[in-house]
Amino acid sequence: MAYTIVLGGGESGLWAAALAAQKGHKVLLSDNAKLSDESKTFLHEHHIPYEEGGHILPDLAEATQVVKSPGIPDKAPVIQRCVELGVSVISEIELAFRYIGDSQVIAITGSNGKTTTTSLISHILRENGIDAIACGNIGTSLAQCVVRDPHKVYVVELSSFQLDHMYDFRADIAVLTNITPDHLDRYEYALEKYADAKGRVFRNQKPGDLAIYFREDLVTAEMLARRESPLESEVRTFGLDKVLQGAYVDGRCFCVRLGDKSYDIDYSQMPLQGIHNVYNMMASTLVALRMGLEIQGIEQALHTFKAVEHRMEPVAVIDGVRYINDSKATNIDSTHYALSAMPDHKTVILLGGTDKGNDYNMIYDLVSAKAKALIYLTTDSEKLHRAFDRLGLPTIDAHSVTEALDFVETLDLEEGDVVLLSPACASFDLFKNYEHRGRVFKEEVLARRQRP
Repeated sequence: MAYTIVLGGGESGLWAAALAAQKGHKVLLSDNAKLSDESKTFLHEHHIPYEEGGHILPDLAEATQVVKSPGIPDKAPVIQRCVELGVSVISEIELAFRYIGDSQVIAITGSNGKTTTTSLISHILRENGIDAIACGNIGTSLAQCVVRDPHKVYVVELSSFQLDHMYDFRADIAVLTNITPDHLDRYEYALEKYADAKGRVFRNQKPGDLAIYFREDLVTAEMLARRESPLESEVRTFGLDKVLQGAYVDGRCFCVRLGDKSYDIDYSQMPLQGIHNVYNMMASTLVALRMGLEIQGIEQALHTFKAVEHRMEPVAVIDGVRYINDSKATNIDSTHYALSAMPDHKTVILLGGTDKGNDYNMIYDLVSAKAKALIYLTTDSEKLHRAFDRLGLPTIDAHSVTEALDFVETLDLEEGDVVLLSPACASFDLFKNYEHRGRVFKEEVLARRQRP
């Protein structure tokens, strides 16, 4: 009997344990912290033993495999013990993949855009009658889908952490949206190592599979050039510049050229706005065409898609001023894309949080061109002040969303102005996570809209 030890009692860990148990494995779940009552109830219901408050694991050497939570770094002592004992360490995605049967996998990764692209692909497929589900890093684990809700097509969002410890996993269609510096602390502060982790999305692909990537991303190009062998799969790319084959932007349209077929789609009235979302739509359209959909059905689905929460999400219009929640912008590149979609000199920008080594020079020109005022929503704004004080804009440090929006109300805003939460930073100084930050922002904005 296979013996599977699962490290971590979060969503992916619980369902990895449930999947292993369903397949007849002996299972133990181990968490370094105390498990919640809900987690314990789940484990009892699935007859899964557990340990909490530390990885004791007296019988680790007997394990067939260890399924590691993506939040546990390879340098953690428990992972080092596995290496010393020769115990295989895999991810929840790797485990779940082994039990998907004949279902297809569309895998999406990238530093920016992966959640929107995952959601959009799933939406297009479902709107056109394909039995698809979005899962993985987006919320519902792949293991949970396999256990409780099998589908014909799994549209799987993958973080770099989830791509670590993948061996047999293979995507029928793999999408790499882009690569920009992020999470470098997990990769010895080496961009190459982080990029190589992202590139694992193409691992094990065969002729007949499809690889899609942003052709103008230099980091992606360098990563592909480092590969020991070229991609075996078919390749399709997207970007700004015109190409004979692939997707590109032409004015208000994005164009797709595949073989002798040509499609032009007007994106100007789509719900998703901004050049970054044009990239997401191009990648999603390439996937949908590969899945055999007609262009009319794809275009209709693009028009009915609703923005993903916390990603350039419209919140409200108050006295002609738009409020936008882009709390998911936890790095410079995401905020760059958001600012690119804003009107000149009409945007109040909420920046700041837990800085991940940001170089604010990368957005200085955009902030100069777009900003009407700046709000630093953080406990440590010194670096932001050094970067932007020379612009001479109205600026405030805020330790809460309430403080930030109180300042907004003192500004002389006009119809067409925008208040944009796009922090370029993680959220852990003032909030639990970026979702919490975004929810607090939305709740406060909506409460003010309802005031007499």
